[in-house]
Amino acid sequence: MKMKSAKEFAAWLHDRFKEVKTGVYLNKEDIANLSGRQRFTHEFISDIHYELVLKGMGFVTDTHREKFYLFHLPTEYWQTQKDGYQEDSHSNVRTIIPPKRHSS
Repeated sequence: MKMKSAKEFAAWLHDRFKEVKTGVYLNKEDIANLSGRQRFTHEFISDIHYELVLKGMGFVTDTHREKFYLFHLPTEYWQTQKDGYQEDSHSNVRTIIPPKRHSS
């Protein structure tokens, strides 16, 4: 098998898995077999990620480089989610509400 560049491998991953909305993961052996590389560096993984980001996907690994995750990048900005955890991000002052006192 011919060794693929990061750009070629990223294009193959995108074409093969672009319809899988939940994403997929691969292991080290998968990367070696599918890319034609016996060894690959962190830079190779970063280059794959760079190429995939241009296509709306991401590619990252765990800290031990055992699993490699291919996923679709979110398209919604976090502050558009209306939830109870959203705070004013422009101020470091927070309101402290004293507890209610019960009258006896």
